Amino acid sequence: MMRYSFLLKLSVVCCVCSTTLFAQSHETILRALRDEAQRSIREVRLPNVPTPYYVDYTLTDRTEYHVRAQFGTLSEAQSRSDRTISSSVRVGTPQMDNTNFFDVGLGFFGSSDDEESFRNRRTALDADYNALRRELWLATDAAFKQSAEIFAKKRAALQNRAEQDSLPDFVLLPPERRIDTSIAPTFSMAEWQRIVVEVSAIAKEFPALQNSAVNIEYIPERRYFVNTEGREYVKLSISCGIEIVCSAQSTDGMPLANVYSAYSKSPARLPSLDSLKRAMREICTTLTQLVSAPKFDSYSGPVLFEGQAAAELLAQGFLPYIPTQRPMLAERGMPDNQRNTAFQNKIGGRVLPEFLTMAVKPTQEEFVNGAQRTPLFGSYKVDDDGILAESPTIVDKGYLRTLLSSRIPHKRVKKSNGHQRGGAPMYGVVELSAERSKQVSTADLKKRMLKLCKDRELPFGIVVRKAVNPNILFTTLFGLTSGDFPVMRGENTMALLEVYKVYANGKEELMRGTEATGLVPQVFKDIVAVSQRKTAYNFYALAVTPPFFSGGSQFLPASVITPDLLLEDIEIRGIDGSFSKPPIATNPVFEK
Repeated sequence: MMRYSFLLKLSVVCCVCSTTLFAQSHETILRALRDEAQRSIREVRLPNVPTPYYVDYTLTDRTEYHVRAQFGTLSEAQSRSDRTISSSVRVGTPQMDNTNFFDVGLGFFGSSDDEESFRNRRTALDADYNALRRELWLATDAAFKQSAEIFAKKRAALQNRAEQDSLPDFVLLPPERRIDTSIAPTFSMAEWQRIVVEVSAIAKEFPALQNSAVNIEYIPERRYFVNTEGREYVKLSISCGIEIVCSAQSTDGMPLANVYSAYSKSPARLPSLDSLKRAMREICTTLTQLVSAPKFDSYSGPVLFEGQAAAELLAQGFLPYIPTQRPMLAERGMPDNQRNTAFQNKIGGRVLPEFLTMAVKPTQEEFVNGAQRTPLFGSYKVDDDGILAESPTIVDKGYLRTLLSSRIPHKRVKKSNGHQRGGAPMYGVVELSAERSKQVSTADLKKRMLKLCKDRELPFGIVVRKAVNPNILFTTLFGLTSGDFPVMRGENTMALLEVYKVYANGKEELMRGTEATGLVPQVFKDIVAVSQRKTAYNFYALAVTPPFFSGGSQFLPASVITPDLLLEDIEIRGIDGSFSKPPIATNPVFEK
């Protein structure tokens, strides 16, 4: 997948044939899950071990299509299908069970190499009713044994604690059923091969480039969920996206890159061929300019984040704090996973300027801005617990009002608002809005920045127009540059791609080798002004709860709708280091 592989891909929605996503009827699969879940809750027992009070199963039918081209040559075109099942078993009681506890030895993989797997267990695509039940039986047995082991360790750890957490571990719900039988659209491998080859060939016009790739990935996925409460759902999820990454080196060896990405839930909503060609030429042109651009030193002062950079600023510096993060007990008795917890006790406190409001809108499928309609990649209707997604206002006029939650109660948010995704609470679609009186034009926003710089006797201000998305940084860009591209150094740091010095006369100067630091939640209180225009940005967001805690996904579809943001004081620093020398001979791709 685009989220995990070290190849650069261009994701596009495709169709899944009936032999994969529709190998059996929905009811046949649900009946197998339902029957085995009820049998497990009745019969799974061990002497002197708490009995299960809850069992759930998730069966996922998935197909992946990948198309990739470099410098006008097709380098990858493949597809594969698989079926996996996962089992969850809770022992004890909803007040105290085996969850909300991290065991280092068992938490990373769900089971050891010599045990039956119960998380993402691969099974036959055409498994019938009896074959499915056999796989579920083996998965349940392994899950129960591990749950019993973790429960014993958790109970022992709690006996050594002076203070006990009075919150229950789980909240039971009434039965509910939601069945989505929609069909994924068709995918033409030949058509998308033609497109990526044609777009990637534009890189041959820019001799400064060392490497370049255009990639498509399309992943339709149908998920079946059943639990012993009588809750069931079937839902279709489609990931479709385009990624273009180009890399180069400056004369002093500094690795440089520029990227473009677009994601949707339908191939029909992806950019046209002409738009892709234009985007390819733009990033190649800017990257060529970066090769000879001055190296950045350091700066602390007003910074204007525009468009994609403003959205990434929120995604990396603010949004990880809005889901609930319940501390997990560990064997040593201290809670684990303390990242992204700054807002857990902050409800009622001010976290943004009073002219800003932030709403979460998971069911909104597109953003309409005049004649422009942007599909929202992070939209969904039902979360992974089968609960309808709610649309709470997270921040109202600067003050934090609630957090995104799941069925695991939190001391400030005790019930789910439908945001369990990829193993833990996670945002999908987020919109930041400002009072009309605080919105200014893009030109006036830049003037406001320069006025702040003058007051501080700074010779220039900074405008950031593009930042590195962590998914692209750690997967596609890492692979394309063989790990040489500088990653974010330390916590609260964001790698930047397009940074400009702006002087008092309006002149802009492109700089290379930059990153923003000190991006803690408190800096967002110092947003001075925002633009009238808004940008809808689709991307794969880094999961707030790491997968080795949640057992879920590392990156999830998300969308951020935001105006440009002017912050009063941000530190931008240059990237120093010893870099590999550029190749001695010229790139043979550009030989005449």
